[in-house]
Amino acid sequence: MFSFVRASMTAAFVSLLLAGAPGAVLAQGGHGHSHAAPNGGQIQQIGTVEGELLVKGSDVTLFLVDDKEQKVDASSYSATASVLAKGNQQKTVELKPAGDNKLATKIDFPVEGKFRASLTLKKGAAEVGKARYNLDTK
Repeated sequence: MFSFVRASMTAAFVSLLLAGAPGAVLAQGGHGHSHAAPNGGQIQQIGTVEGELLVKGSDVTLFLVDDKEQKVDASSYSATASVLAKGNQQKTVELKPAGDNKLATKIDFPVEGKFRASLTLKKGAAEVGKARYNLDTK
């Protein structure tokens, strides 16, 4: 009797885990947005903030907002991005505070097609989170 109840409870628990797994994967892999990127870039969830990455020519800008889409003061943040450059070369760039809710840098290398980057955001010395971007340059 107890083994039947135990097996039923285990099966129910596994079913609940599997039912919740797709949502967990989506939450970890990216953030569904009901809002458009206000600056024309691509938005990704990075830890506790959202980061909109915009590339215009050689200018790379990351705009930070909170979960209520309010600007986050970027003065204590920094970011490192590993960018796929032309010829499949990996280039690393540092984004520094650029006033208001922005981190920015300039790139001095070409990219092919889309701007592809893996970005790590830090507040002070503490890592906030990571995000991947794949966007058209403007």
